[in-house]
Amino acid sequence: MGHGYVKLFRKVLDNPHASNPLWLAIWNFLLLRATHKPVTMRISGEDRVLNPGELVCSCRKIASFFEINKDTVHRILVTMEKDSMIRRKIHPRKTVFTVLNWDSYQVQQTAEGTAEGTAVGTQMGTLTRREKKEETKDDDMEGEEEGNKIASKEIEKLNPKAREVLAEFNKRAGKRFKGDINLETIRGRLREGFTKEEMVQVIDHKVKELKGTVNEVRWLTPVCIFRKSNMDRNLNWALDKDRIEEITLRDEYDKAVNTDSGRAQELREKINEIVDGKVAQ
Repeated sequence: MGHGYVKLFRKVLDNPHASNPLWLAIWNFLLLRATHKPVTMRISGEDRVLNPGELVCSCRKIASFFEINKDTVHRILVTMEKDSMIRRKIHPRKTVFTVLNWDSYQVQQTAEGTAEGTAVGTQMGTLTRREKKEETKDDDMEGEEEGNKIASKEIEKLNPKAREVLAEFNKRAGKRFKGDINLETIRGRLREGFTKEEMVQVIDHKVKELKGTVNEVRWLTPVCIFRKSNMDRNLNWALDKDRIEEITLRDEYDKAVNTDSGRAQELREKINEIVDGKVAQ
């Protein structure tokens, strides 16, 4: 486990939890401890294959590594599950973590692709900044005027719908947001094909999650919930009722596991039913 590397993408900083150093540390821990190739392990009396992006771990193990409270680790893992970054499947005495979308971010290029990319990258790297600037300067000047005209027409077209979405946000969240930055964020998502109805679903979901909490002021804003990096995740979470039930059951399980083994077993079976149902779909 002490050799090799993983890729860490800058877009992780777009996550609203990224300002928490423990959140970042635990995310890096999971990336670094996940297997990069299929590995067979003995789990619940059976040989099971851990695929790339999976690891056997626990809140207690992570808390021990960082010398922090286990409840703190649990809360952070719950936020990662809500953000569709990880999934946990509970087995007797073991929990299998899956880093979602592992292949999309961590799979290595082929040797041919790497060599070719390195050669091209080296050649491009020899261009000076001045050469690059002059190469694109003429195209930029020619396209700027036409681009401004197109952008103006697009804003005019999208503004009525964007204002409707902002009005719905203020009504449902009990806020009074105005300003171009909020409208531009909403227009950006409309431009990408999201509908007003989908954005209202996100509003309702985030109001239910954040209203009345310590995070309301910071995160219950149009810019935050409709940010490009958050929109897909927020919409999928709003539509995934089973996922909400799964997280709730996990919270109950963590509380019962050391106090009521019968209840913990019942909760674990319900969680696995939900997870297995998703896999079957």
